[in-house]
Amino acid sequence: MIHRRIFSLLAVPLVVISCLFQFSCRKGETEYKLYQLSLKLPKLELKNGVFYPINTREPSIEMEFSQPIDPSTVEGNISFSDPVKKLDTACSLIITGRSVVLKFNAGFELNEGSKYFITLTTKLKSLSGASFTTNRILEFRTSSLYAGSGSTGRDAILCISDIHMGEARGIAQKYCWFSENQKALTTLLDDVIAGKQVREVLILGDLFDEWTIPYRDLPFDTTSGIRNSVDYFRSVATAPVNKPVIDRLRTIASDGNMKLVYIPGNHDMLLDRQTLEEIIPGVIWQADFKGLGRYSPLPEMVMEHGHRYDFFCCPQPLINPGQILPPGFFVSRLDAQGLKDRIAATRIAGKDAATGLEFLLAWTLAYEYLVVQYSMTVHPDSANILMTGIDGIPGPCSFNGIRDLYNASIEEQWPATQTMNGTPVPIPVAMALLNSMSDLFLTAVYEYMSPLAPVKYKVVVFGHTHDPVLKVYSNGTEPAGIYANSGSWINQELSSKPVRTYLLIWPGSFTDTGNDRVGLYQFNADNNSVSEEFFAPKLLELQQISVSR
Repeated sequence: MIHRRIFSLLAVPLVVISCLFQFSCRKGETEYKLYQLSLKLPKLELKNGVFYPINTREPSIEMEFSQPIDPSTVEGNISFSDPVKKLDTACSLIITGRSVVLKFNAGFELNEGSKYFITLTTKLKSLSGASFTTNRILEFRTSSLYAGSGSTGRDAILCISDIHMGEARGIAQKYCWFSENQKALTTLLDDVIAGKQVREVLILGDLFDEWTIPYRDLPFDTTSGIRNSVDYFRSVATAPVNKPVIDRLRTIASDGNMKLVYIPGNHDMLLDRQTLEEIIPGVIWQADFKGLGRYSPLPEMVMEHGHRYDFFCCPQPLINPGQILPPGFFVSRLDAQGLKDRIAATRIAGKDAATGLEFLLAWTLAYEYLVVQYSMTVHPDSANILMTGIDGIPGPCSFNGIRDLYNASIEEQWPATQTMNGTPVPIPVAMALLNSMSDLFLTAVYEYMSPLAPVKYKVVVFGHTHDPVLKVYSNGTEPAGIYANSGSWINQELSSKPVRTYLLIWPGSFTDTGNDRVGLYQFNADNNSVSEEFFAPKLLELQQISVSR
Protein backbone atom coordinates (compact mmCIF):
# COMPACT_ATOMS: atom_id res chain seq x y z
CA MET A 1 0.00 0.00 0.00
CA ILE A 2 1.39 3.40 -0.90
CA HIS A 3 0.58 6.08 1.63
CA ARG A 4 -3.13 6.72 1.51
CA ARG A 5 -2.61 10.38 2.33
CA ILE A 6 -1.13 10.71 -1.15
CA PHE A 7 -4.57 10.14 -2.69
CA SER A 8 -7.42 12.39 -1.43
CA LEU A 9 -8.53 14.96 -3.99
CA LEU A 10 -11.29 12.62 -5.18
CA ALA A 11 -12.67 11.96 -1.72
CA VAL A 12 -15.83 13.88 -2.64
CA PRO A 13 -16.69 11.71 -5.67
CA LEU A 14 -16.07 8.62 -3.59
CA VAL A 15 -18.38 9.91 -0.88
CA VAL A 16 -21.08 10.47 -3.49
CA ILE A 17 -20.61 6.94 -4.80
CA SER A 18 -20.63 5.60 -1.25
CA CYS A 19 -23.93 7.32 -0.53
CA LEU A 20 -25.51 5.39 -3.38
CA PHE A 21 -24.59 2.20 -1.55
CA GLN A 22 -25.63 3.27 1.94
CA PHE A 23 -28.92 1.44 1.61
CA SER A 24 -26.89 -1.76 1.69
CA CYS A 25 -25.58 -1.31 5.22
CA ARG A 26 -28.20 0.81 6.99
CA LYS A 27 -29.27 -0.20 10.47
CA GLY A 28 -32.72 -1.51 11.15
CA GLU A 29 -35.15 0.10 13.55
CA THR A 30 -34.96 -1.19 17.09
CA GLU A 31 -38.73 -0.90 17.56
CA TYR A 32 -41.23 -3.47 16.33
CA LYS A 33 -44.33 -1.54 15.32
CA LEU A 34 -47.28 -3.84 15.80
CA TYR A 35 -51.02 -3.41 15.57
CA GLN A 36 -52.21 -1.77 18.83
CA LEU A 37 -49.08 -2.86 20.70
CA SER A 38 -45.52 -1.83 19.98
CA LEU A 39 -42.40 -3.28 21.52
CA LYS A 40 -38.80 -2.16 21.90
CA LEU A 41 -35.69 -3.46 23.64
CA PRO A 42 -34.21 -0.37 25.34
CA LYS A 43 -30.81 -1.91 26.16
CA LEU A 44 -30.12 -3.69 22.87
CA GLU A 45 -29.61 -2.56 19.28
CA LEU A 46 -31.09 -4.34 16.29
CA LYS A 47 -28.34 -5.28 13.84
CA ASN A 48 -28.99 -5.33 10.08
CA GLY A 49 -32.74 -5.47 10.72
CA VAL A 50 -32.40 -9.11 11.78
CA PHE A 51 -30.95 -9.82 15.23
CA TYR A 52 -29.91 -8.35 18.56
CA PRO A 53 -26.28 -9.00 19.65
CA ILE A 54 -26.13 -10.04 23.29
CA ASN A 55 -23.26 -10.91 25.59
CA THR A 56 -23.02 -14.48 26.87
CA ARG A 57 -23.10 -13.22 30.47
CA GLU A 58 -26.09 -10.92 30.08
CA PRO A 59 -28.31 -11.45 33.18
CA SER A 60 -31.61 -10.51 31.51
CA ILE A 61 -33.46 -9.13 28.49
CA GLU A 62 -35.76 -6.17 29.04
CA MET A 63 -38.80 -5.60 26.82
CA GLU A 64 -40.80 -2.37 26.90
CA PHE A 65 -44.35 -2.33 25.52
CA SER A 66 -46.45 0.66 24.48
CA GLN A 67 -49.18 -0.31 26.96
CA PRO A 68 -49.21 -2.01 30.39
CA ILE A 69 -49.31 -5.79 29.98
CA ASP A 70 -51.98 -7.99 31.55
CA PRO A 71 -49.98 -10.40 33.78
CA SER A 72 -52.62 -13.12 33.43
CA THR A 73 -51.88 -13.39 29.67
CA VAL A 74 -48.09 -13.68 29.91
CA GLU A 75 -47.66 -17.36 30.78
CA GLY A 76 -47.24 -19.46 27.65
CA ASN A 77 -47.37 -16.41 25.39
CA ILE A 78 -43.83 -15.13 25.96
CA SER A 79 -41.38 -17.98 25.53
CA PHE A 80 -37.59 -18.30 25.31
CA SER A 81 -35.82 -20.94 23.20
CA ASP A 82 -32.77 -21.88 21.16
CA PRO A 83 -33.06 -23.43 17.66
CA VAL A 84 -33.61 -26.88 19.16
CA LYS A 85 -35.64 -26.60 22.35
CA LYS A 86 -37.57 -24.34 24.69
CA LEU A 87 -35.65 -22.81 27.59
CA ASP A 88 -38.51 -21.42 29.68
CA THR A 89 -37.26 -23.29 32.75
CA ALA A 90 -33.94 -21.40 32.51
CA CYS A 91 -35.56 -18.01 33.09
CA SER A 92 -38.40 -16.16 34.76
CA LEU A 93 -40.58 -13.23 33.69
CA ILE A 94 -40.96 -10.09 35.78
CA ILE A 95 -43.92 -7.89 34.76
CA THR A 96 -44.09 -4.27 35.87
CA GLY A 97 -46.57 -2.15 33.93
CA ARG A 98 -45.25 -1.74 30.40
CA SER A 99 -41.98 -3.53 31.25
CA VAL A 100 -41.43 -7.28 30.99
CA VAL A 101 -37.99 -8.54 32.01
CA LEU A 102 -36.84 -12.02 31.00
CA LYS A 103 -34.36 -12.83 33.79
CA PHE A 104 -32.00 -15.77 33.49
CA ASN A 105 -31.75 -18.14 36.45
CA ALA A 106 -28.60 -18.30 38.57
CA GLY A 107 -26.07 -20.68 36.97
CA PHE A 108 -27.55 -20.35 33.48
CA GLU A 109 -25.30 -18.79 30.83
CA LEU A 110 -25.81 -18.28 27.12
CA ASN A 111 -23.46 -20.18 24.83
CA GLU A 112 -20.98 -18.38 22.60
CA GLY A 113 -21.85 -17.99 18.94
CA SER A 114 -25.43 -19.19 19.39
CA LYS A 115 -28.90 -18.06 18.40
CA TYR A 116 -31.78 -17.59 20.83
CA PHE A 117 -35.37 -16.50 20.33
CA ILE A 118 -38.19 -14.81 22.24
CA THR A 119 -41.58 -15.68 20.79
CA LEU A 120 -44.60 -13.44 21.51
CA THR A 121 -48.03 -14.79 20.55
CA THR A 122 -51.27 -13.04 19.65
CA LYS A 123 -52.73 -14.18 22.99
CA LEU A 124 -50.51 -11.77 24.90
CA LYS A 125 -52.68 -8.78 25.80
CA SER A 126 -52.44 -5.38 27.39
CA LEU A 127 -54.72 -4.33 30.25
CA SER A 128 -56.91 -2.63 27.64
CA GLY A 129 -57.15 -5.84 25.61
CA ALA A 130 -54.74 -4.87 22.80
CA SER A 131 -52.79 -7.69 21.17
CA PHE A 132 -50.56 -8.48 18.21
CA THR A 133 -52.08 -9.42 14.87
CA THR A 134 -49.45 -12.14 14.28
CA ASN A 135 -46.93 -14.02 16.38
CA ARG A 136 -43.60 -12.22 16.62
CA ILE A 137 -40.13 -13.76 16.99
CA LEU A 138 -37.15 -11.76 18.23
CA GLU A 139 -33.75 -13.21 17.36
CA PHE A 140 -30.65 -12.87 19.56
CA ARG A 141 -27.06 -13.86 18.79
CA THR A 142 -24.36 -14.13 21.40
CA SER A 143 -20.88 -12.66 21.34
CA SER A 144 -17.87 -12.61 23.66
CA LEU A 145 -16.22 -9.49 24.98
CA TYR A 146 -12.74 -10.90 24.45
CA ALA A 147 -11.13 -13.31 22.07
CA GLY A 148 -11.58 -16.94 22.98
CA SER A 149 -13.23 -16.37 26.35
CA GLY A 150 -14.97 -19.52 27.44
CA SER A 151 -13.92 -21.44 24.34
CA THR A 152 -12.50 -24.91 24.85
CA GLY A 153 -12.03 -25.91 21.20
CA ARG A 154 -10.03 -24.62 18.25
CA ASP A 155 -12.90 -22.86 16.51
CA ALA A 156 -11.39 -19.51 15.45
CA ILE A 157 -9.41 -18.08 12.53
CA LEU A 158 -7.01 -15.22 13.32
CA CYS A 159 -6.31 -12.71 10.52
CA ILE A 160 -3.51 -10.15 10.63
CA SER A 161 -1.87 -8.11 7.88
CA ASP A 162 0.36 -5.18 7.04
CA ILE A 163 3.09 -5.63 9.62
CA HIS A 164 5.65 -4.06 7.23
CA MET A 165 8.84 -5.46 8.74
CA GLY A 166 11.95 -3.85 7.26
CA GLU A 167 15.67 -4.55 7.30
CA ALA A 168 17.98 -3.41 10.10
CA ARG A 169 19.15 -0.42 8.03
CA GLY A 170 15.61 1.01 7.82
CA ILE A 171 14.96 0.44 11.51
CA ALA A 172 18.18 2.22 12.48
CA GLN A 173 17.49 5.17 10.17
CA LYS A 174 13.83 5.36 11.28
CA TYR A 175 12.12 5.09 7.92
CA CYS A 176 10.88 1.54 8.60
CA TRP A 177 7.17 1.38 9.41
CA PHE A 178 7.40 -1.42 12.00
CA SER A 179 9.32 -1.07 15.25
CA GLU A 180 7.11 0.19 18.08
CA ASN A 181 4.54 -2.64 18.00
CA GLN A 182 6.88 -5.61 18.08
CA LYS A 183 6.20 -6.34 21.75
CA ALA A 184 2.44 -6.18 21.25
CA LEU A 185 2.54 -8.51 18.24
CA THR A 186 4.76 -11.08 19.92
CA THR A 187 2.46 -11.01 22.97
CA LEU A 188 -0.57 -11.65 20.77
CA LEU A 189 1.18 -14.54 19.04
CA ASP A 190 2.25 -15.93 22.44
CA ASP A 191 -1.41 -15.87 23.48
CA VAL A 192 -2.34 -17.75 20.31
CA ILE A 193 0.36 -20.36 20.93
CA ALA A 194 -0.55 -20.83 24.60
CA GLY A 195 -4.31 -20.86 24.04
CA LYS A 196 -6.48 -23.49 22.45
CA GLN A 197 -8.92 -21.29 20.53
CA VAL A 198 -7.25 -20.66 17.14
CA ARG A 199 -7.28 -23.22 14.36
CA GLU A 200 -5.74 -21.10 11.58
CA VAL A 201 -3.52 -18.01 11.56
CA LEU A 202 -3.75 -16.05 8.30
CA ILE A 203 -1.28 -13.34 7.32
CA LEU A 204 -2.93 -11.33 4.58
CA GLY A 205 0.21 -9.87 3.06
CA ASP A 206 2.88 -7.24 3.73
CA LEU A 207 4.60 -9.11 6.53
CA PHE A 208 7.78 -7.93 4.79
CA ASP A 209 8.33 -4.50 3.23
CA GLU A 210 10.61 -4.26 0.19
CA TRP A 211 9.14 -0.94 -0.97
CA THR A 212 9.91 1.47 1.88
CA ILE A 213 13.54 2.17 0.93
CA PRO A 214 14.79 5.71 0.20
CA TYR A 215 15.32 6.22 -3.52
CA ARG A 216 18.85 7.56 -3.02
CA ASP A 217 19.81 4.30 -1.25
CA LEU A 218 20.44 1.01 -3.01
CA PRO A 219 17.45 -1.31 -2.45
CA PHE A 220 19.94 -4.08 -1.75
CA ASP A 221 22.51 -3.10 0.87
CA THR A 222 25.54 -4.80 -0.68
CA THR A 223 27.71 -3.76 2.27
CA SER A 224 25.59 -6.15 4.35
CA GLY A 225 25.78 -8.95 1.79
CA ILE A 226 22.33 -8.30 0.29
CA ARG A 227 22.39 -8.70 -3.50
CA ASN A 228 18.83 -9.71 -4.45
CA SER A 229 15.28 -9.99 -3.13
CA VAL A 230 15.91 -13.40 -1.55
CA ASP A 231 18.82 -11.97 0.46
CA TYR A 232 16.66 -8.98 1.39
CA PHE A 233 13.80 -11.06 2.81
CA ARG A 234 16.27 -13.22 4.73
CA SER A 235 17.83 -10.10 6.25
CA VAL A 236 14.41 -8.77 7.29
CA ALA A 237 13.63 -12.04 9.05
CA THR A 238 16.87 -11.93 11.05
CA ALA A 239 16.75 -8.23 12.02
CA PRO A 240 16.68 -7.97 15.86
CA VAL A 241 13.30 -6.21 15.95
CA ASN A 242 11.70 -8.78 13.63
CA LYS A 243 13.25 -12.03 14.79
CA PRO A 244 10.95 -12.52 17.83
CA VAL A 245 7.93 -12.26 15.52
CA ILE A 246 9.41 -14.71 13.01
CA ASP A 247 10.24 -17.12 15.85
CA ARG A 248 6.59 -17.14 16.98
CA LEU A 249 5.37 -17.67 13.45
CA ARG A 250 7.73 -20.64 13.10
CA THR A 251 6.27 -22.10 16.28
CA ILE A 252 2.73 -21.70 14.96
CA ALA A 253 3.64 -23.21 11.58
CA SER A 254 5.17 -26.26 13.26
CA ASP A 255 2.27 -26.72 15.70
CA GLY A 256 0.27 -29.77 14.73
CA ASN A 257 -2.97 -28.12 15.91
CA MET A 258 -2.77 -24.93 13.84
CA LYS A 259 -2.20 -23.82 10.26
CA LEU A 260 -0.16 -20.76 9.31
CA VAL A 261 -1.29 -19.43 5.93
CA TYR A 262 0.42 -16.65 3.97
CA ILE A 263 -1.03 -14.51 1.16
CA PRO A 264 1.41 -12.11 -0.55
CA GLY A 265 0.83 -8.34 -0.48
CA ASN A 266 2.11 -5.50 -2.62
CA HIS A 267 5.09 -4.55 -0.41
CA ASP A 268 6.32 -8.15 -0.59
CA MET A 269 5.03 -9.09 -4.05
CA LEU A 270 8.52 -10.28 -5.06
CA LEU A 271 8.54 -12.85 -2.24
CA ASP A 272 8.24 -16.44 -3.47
CA ARG A 273 7.15 -19.73 -1.94
CA GLN A 274 10.64 -21.19 -1.63
CA THR A 275 12.03 -18.18 0.24
CA LEU A 276 9.08 -17.95 2.62
CA GLU A 277 9.19 -21.68 3.38
CA GLU A 278 12.90 -21.37 4.09
CA ILE A 279 12.24 -18.52 6.54
CA ILE A 280 9.14 -20.10 8.11
CA PRO A 281 9.15 -23.89 7.59
CA GLY A 282 5.66 -25.35 7.51
CA VAL A 283 3.90 -22.18 6.34
CA ILE A 284 1.17 -22.65 3.72
CA TRP A 285 1.77 -20.41 0.70
CA GLN A 286 -1.43 -19.17 -1.00
CA ALA A 287 -0.57 -17.36 -4.23
CA ASP A 288 -2.81 -17.53 -7.30
CA PHE A 289 -1.05 -15.12 -9.68
CA LYS A 290 2.42 -13.57 -9.59
CA GLY A 291 2.52 -11.08 -6.72
CA LEU A 292 -1.03 -11.95 -5.66
CA GLY A 293 -2.85 -14.50 -3.54
CA ARG A 294 -6.29 -15.62 -2.47
CA TYR A 295 -7.50 -18.12 0.11
CA SER A 296 -10.86 -19.67 1.02
CA PRO A 297 -10.72 -21.52 4.34
CA LEU A 298 -14.40 -22.41 3.86
CA PRO A 299 -16.72 -22.23 0.83
CA GLU A 300 -18.47 -19.07 2.11
CA MET A 301 -15.25 -17.13 2.83
CA VAL A 302 -12.58 -15.52 0.68
CA MET A 303 -9.48 -13.62 1.83
CA GLU A 304 -6.73 -11.69 0.06
CA HIS A 305 -4.49 -8.67 0.56
CA GLY A 306 -6.60 -6.33 -1.61
CA HIS A 307 -3.99 -4.70 -3.88
CA ARG A 308 -5.36 -6.64 -6.87
CA TYR A 309 -7.90 -3.80 -7.22
CA ASP A 310 -5.53 -0.86 -6.59
CA PHE A 311 -4.29 0.78 -9.81
CA PHE A 312 -1.06 2.04 -8.23
CA CYS A 313 -0.22 -1.12 -6.27
CA CYS A 314 -1.29 -4.19 -8.22
CA PRO A 315 1.28 -6.14 -10.28
CA GLN A 316 1.87 -4.58 -13.73
CA PRO A 317 3.17 -7.47 -15.87
CA LEU A 318 2.58 -5.75 -19.23
CA ILE A 319 4.50 -2.48 -18.84
CA ASN A 320 8.00 -3.94 -18.94
CA PRO A 321 8.32 -7.61 -19.98
CA GLY A 322 9.45 -9.83 -17.15
CA GLN A 323 8.76 -7.21 -14.44
CA ILE A 324 5.72 -6.63 -12.22
CA LEU A 325 6.57 -3.68 -9.95
CA PRO A 326 3.81 -1.01 -10.19
CA PRO A 327 4.20 2.78 -9.94
CA GLY A 328 3.36 2.64 -6.22
CA PHE A 329 6.80 1.13 -5.60
CA PHE A 330 8.53 4.31 -6.79
CA VAL A 331 6.18 6.63 -4.91
CA SER A 332 6.86 4.63 -1.73
CA ARG A 333 10.60 5.08 -2.25
CA LEU A 334 10.13 8.84 -2.59
CA ASP A 335 8.16 8.84 0.65
CA ALA A 336 10.82 6.75 2.38
CA GLN A 337 13.43 9.30 1.38
CA GLY A 338 11.34 12.04 2.97
CA LEU A 339 10.99 10.00 6.16
CA LYS A 340 14.72 9.45 6.32
CA ASP A 341 15.62 13.07 5.62
CA ARG A 342 13.14 14.75 7.92
CA ILE A 343 14.63 16.67 10.81
CA ALA A 344 12.25 19.08 12.50
CA ALA A 345 9.28 18.33 10.26
CA THR A 346 6.96 15.52 11.28
CA ARG A 347 4.73 13.34 9.24
CA ILE A 348 1.13 14.58 9.08
CA ALA A 349 -0.88 11.52 10.09
CA GLY A 350 -4.23 11.11 8.46
CA LYS A 351 -3.71 13.44 5.50
CA ASP A 352 -4.76 10.79 3.07
CA ALA A 353 -3.49 11.09 -0.43
CA ALA A 354 -4.63 12.68 -3.60
CA THR A 355 -5.74 10.88 -6.70
CA GLY A 356 -7.03 11.66 -10.13
CA LEU A 357 -9.03 9.99 -12.87
CA GLU A 358 -5.97 9.51 -15.07
CA PHE A 359 -2.63 7.98 -14.25
CA LEU A 360 -0.63 11.08 -15.16
CA LEU A 361 -2.67 13.31 -12.85
CA ALA A 362 -2.52 10.76 -10.03
CA TRP A 363 1.25 10.36 -10.36
CA THR A 364 1.81 14.11 -10.49
CA LEU A 365 -0.32 14.75 -7.41
CA ALA A 366 1.44 12.02 -5.45
CA TYR A 367 4.87 13.18 -6.52
CA GLU A 368 4.27 16.87 -5.86
CA TYR A 369 2.58 16.21 -2.52
CA LEU A 370 5.59 14.33 -1.16
CA VAL A 371 8.11 16.81 -2.51
CA VAL A 372 6.29 19.66 -0.77
CA GLN A 373 5.55 17.64 2.38
CA TYR A 374 9.21 16.86 3.01
CA SER A 375 10.67 20.01 1.37
CA MET A 376 12.78 17.81 -0.90
CA THR A 377 14.89 18.71 -3.89
CA VAL A 378 14.48 15.75 -6.23
CA HIS A 379 15.63 16.69 -9.78
CA PRO A 380 12.99 14.53 -11.51
CA ASP A 381 14.92 14.21 -14.79
CA SER A 382 18.09 12.96 -13.09
CA ALA A 383 18.77 9.23 -12.92
CA ASN A 384 18.87 9.25 -9.14
CA ILE A 385 16.60 6.32 -8.24
CA LEU A 386 19.07 3.58 -7.34
CA MET A 387 17.81 0.08 -8.21
CA THR A 388 20.62 -2.57 -8.17
CA GLY A 389 18.48 -4.94 -10.22
CA ILE A 390 15.35 -5.22 -8.06
CA ASP A 391 12.68 -7.01 -10.15
CA GLY A 392 15.23 -7.11 -12.94
CA ILE A 393 15.37 -3.30 -13.32
CA PRO A 394 19.06 -2.37 -13.67
CA GLY A 395 18.68 1.35 -12.97
CA PRO A 396 19.41 3.95 -12.01
CA CYS A 397 16.38 5.79 -13.37
CA SER A 398 14.61 9.12 -13.01
CA PHE A 399 11.16 9.88 -11.66
CA ASN A 400 10.06 11.46 -14.93
CA GLY A 401 11.43 8.45 -16.80
CA ILE A 402 9.42 6.09 -14.64
CA ARG A 403 6.34 8.30 -15.03
CA ASP A 404 6.65 8.23 -18.82
CA LEU A 405 7.26 4.47 -18.89
CA TYR A 406 3.98 3.73 -17.12
CA ASN A 407 1.99 6.55 -18.69
CA ALA A 408 2.72 5.26 -22.20
CA SER A 409 0.39 2.28 -21.89
CA ILE A 410 -0.79 1.57 -18.33
CA GLU A 411 -4.39 2.67 -18.93
CA GLU A 412 -4.59 1.04 -22.36
CA GLN A 413 -3.27 -2.21 -20.90
CA TRP A 414 -5.56 -2.14 -17.85
CA PRO A 415 -8.18 -4.63 -19.13
CA ALA A 416 -5.48 -7.16 -20.05
CA THR A 417 -3.65 -6.49 -16.76
CA GLN A 418 -6.79 -7.41 -14.81
CA THR A 419 -7.09 -10.64 -16.80
CA MET A 420 -3.49 -11.55 -16.01
CA ASN A 421 -4.05 -10.67 -12.34
CA GLY A 422 -7.18 -12.83 -12.05
CA THR A 423 -9.64 -10.05 -11.20
CA PRO A 424 -13.07 -11.73 -10.86
CA VAL A 425 -15.05 -8.71 -12.15
CA PRO A 426 -13.03 -6.16 -14.19
CA ILE A 427 -13.23 -2.59 -12.88
CA PRO A 428 -12.65 0.71 -14.71
CA VAL A 429 -9.47 2.74 -14.26
CA ALA A 430 -11.32 5.41 -12.27
CA MET A 431 -12.53 2.87 -9.72
CA ALA A 432 -9.07 1.31 -9.42
CA LEU A 433 -7.57 4.77 -8.79
CA LEU A 434 -10.20 5.50 -6.14
CA ASN A 435 -9.22 2.22 -4.50
CA SER A 436 -5.86 3.80 -3.68
CA MET A 437 -7.61 5.71 -0.88
CA SER A 438 -10.83 3.81 -0.11
CA ASP A 439 -11.50 1.13 2.51
CA LEU A 440 -12.26 -1.31 -0.39
CA PHE A 441 -15.76 -2.11 0.92
CA LEU A 442 -17.48 -1.24 -2.37
CA THR A 443 -14.89 -3.22 -4.32
CA ALA A 444 -15.31 -6.27 -2.05
CA VAL A 445 -19.06 -6.12 -2.66
CA TYR A 446 -18.59 -5.64 -6.40
CA GLU A 447 -16.13 -8.53 -6.76
CA TYR A 448 -17.54 -11.09 -4.36
CA MET A 449 -21.10 -10.32 -3.20
CA SER A 450 -22.95 -8.47 -5.97
CA PRO A 451 -24.99 -10.12 -8.77
CA LEU A 452 -21.95 -9.58 -11.03
CA ALA A 453 -19.69 -11.80 -8.91
CA PRO A 454 -18.98 -15.16 -10.61
CA VAL A 455 -18.70 -16.79 -7.17
CA LYS A 456 -20.51 -15.23 -4.20
CA TYR A 457 -19.18 -15.29 -0.64
CA LYS A 458 -20.67 -14.47 2.76
CA VAL A 459 -17.44 -13.23 4.36
CA VAL A 460 -14.79 -11.22 2.46
CA VAL A 461 -11.56 -10.23 4.21
CA PHE A 462 -8.90 -7.82 2.92
CA GLY A 463 -5.86 -6.03 4.32
CA HIS A 464 -3.86 -3.40 2.36
CA THR A 465 -5.78 -0.25 3.37
CA HIS A 466 -4.47 -0.01 6.97
CA ASP A 467 -8.08 0.91 7.80
CA PRO A 468 -9.62 -1.66 10.18
CA VAL A 469 -13.32 -1.91 9.38
CA LEU A 470 -16.22 -4.33 9.70
CA LYS A 471 -19.24 -3.67 7.46
CA VAL A 472 -22.37 -5.53 6.42
CA TYR A 473 -23.65 -5.61 2.85
CA SER A 474 -27.41 -6.03 2.52
CA ASN A 475 -29.08 -7.18 -0.65
CA GLY A 476 -32.48 -5.64 -0.12
CA THR A 477 -33.63 -6.09 3.49
CA GLU A 478 -31.52 -9.12 4.39
CA PRO A 479 -27.78 -9.09 5.17
CA ALA A 480 -25.98 -10.79 2.28
CA GLY A 481 -22.36 -10.59 3.44
CA ILE A 482 -19.73 -9.20 5.77
CA TYR A 483 -16.66 -7.23 4.68
CA ALA A 484 -13.78 -7.10 7.15
CA ASN A 485 -10.40 -5.39 6.97
CA SER A 486 -7.65 -6.42 9.38
CA GLY A 487 -5.92 -3.02 9.59
CA SER A 488 -2.19 -2.84 10.36
CA TRP A 489 0.64 -3.09 12.90
CA ILE A 490 2.67 -0.11 11.71
CA ASN A 491 3.91 2.61 14.06
CA GLN A 492 1.04 4.76 15.29
CA GLU A 493 2.59 8.05 14.12
CA LEU A 494 2.32 6.81 10.53
CA SER A 495 -1.42 6.22 10.65
CA SER A 496 -4.57 8.16 11.47
CA LYS A 497 -6.37 4.84 12.02
CA PRO A 498 -6.15 2.45 14.98
CA VAL A 499 -3.13 0.15 14.73
CA ARG A 500 -2.38 -3.24 16.33
CA THR A 501 -5.67 -4.53 14.93
CA TYR A 502 -6.71 -8.02 13.89
CA LEU A 503 -9.74 -10.16 13.11
CA LEU A 504 -11.08 -13.24 14.81
CA ILE A 505 -13.54 -15.29 12.80
CA TRP A 506 -15.62 -18.10 14.25
CA PRO A 507 -17.09 -20.05 11.31
CA GLY A 508 -20.46 -21.65 11.92
CA SER A 509 -19.10 -24.98 10.69
CA PHE A 510 -16.41 -24.85 13.40
CA THR A 511 -18.83 -23.94 16.20
CA ASP A 512 -21.94 -25.84 15.00
CA THR A 513 -24.01 -22.67 15.41
CA GLY A 514 -25.18 -22.03 11.85
CA ASN A 515 -23.74 -18.53 11.67
CA ASP A 516 -20.30 -17.02 11.05
CA ARG A 517 -19.10 -14.44 13.58
CA VAL A 518 -16.44 -11.86 12.74
CA GLY A 519 -14.83 -9.78 15.48
CA LEU A 520 -12.55 -6.77 14.92
CA TYR A 521 -10.07 -6.29 17.77
CA GLN A 522 -7.35 -3.90 18.80
CA PHE A 523 -4.52 -5.27 20.91
CA ASN A 524 -4.01 -2.79 23.76
CA ALA A 525 -6.98 -0.77 24.89
CA ASP A 526 -5.00 2.51 24.89
CA ASN A 527 -4.46 3.50 21.26
CA ASN A 528 -2.06 6.30 22.22
CA SER A 529 0.54 4.30 24.08
CA VAL A 530 2.34 1.00 23.87
CA SER A 531 2.95 -0.57 27.27
CA GLU A 532 5.64 -3.19 27.68
CA GLU A 533 3.77 -4.64 30.62
CA PHE A 534 0.13 -4.93 29.65
CA PHE A 535 -1.60 -5.81 26.39
CA ALA A 536 -5.21 -6.92 26.15
CA PRO A 537 -7.71 -7.31 23.31
CA LYS A 538 -10.34 -4.63 22.88
CA LEU A 539 -13.40 -5.58 20.86
CA LEU A 540 -14.08 -2.78 18.36
CA GLU A 541 -16.93 -4.36 16.40
CA LEU A 542 -18.67 -7.70 15.93
CA GLN A 543 -20.94 -8.91 13.14
CA GLN A 544 -22.64 -12.21 12.41
CA ILE A 545 -24.28 -13.76 9.38
CA SER A 546 -26.17 -16.98 8.87
CA VAL A 547 -24.34 -19.45 6.63
CA SER A 548 -27.61 -21.13 5.71
CA ARG A 549 -29.03 -18.13 3.87
